[in-house]
Amino acid sequence: MPQAIHAQQQNALKMNGVFVKLDPHDFLKLTNEKEGLLIVISQVGLFTNHYQYLTSYKGFIFHCKSKEQLPLPSKHEKIWSRSISLPVM
Repeated sequence: MPQAIHAQQQNALKMNGVFVKLDPHDFLKLTNEKEGLLIVISQVGLFTNHYQYLTSYKGFIFHCKSKEQLPLPSKHEKIWSRSISLPVM
């Protein structure tokens, strides 16, 4: 049975791409260095707000979570979403 679960995870990874978790500082560095990114933003939390960010670059999907809203450059397209769901690995 564990082999079947591993195979499912590998198939999900192939379909979704490679997810890279960055800290907010490195996510901002990426967005400041590149141009024309599409950034998906979500505000989450019941008692304390957090912000989730997601963008793709060269086949990788970069994401981060921050307690504060990040000052993203205006050169990118931004989409606000109700939620962002990431695969569990």
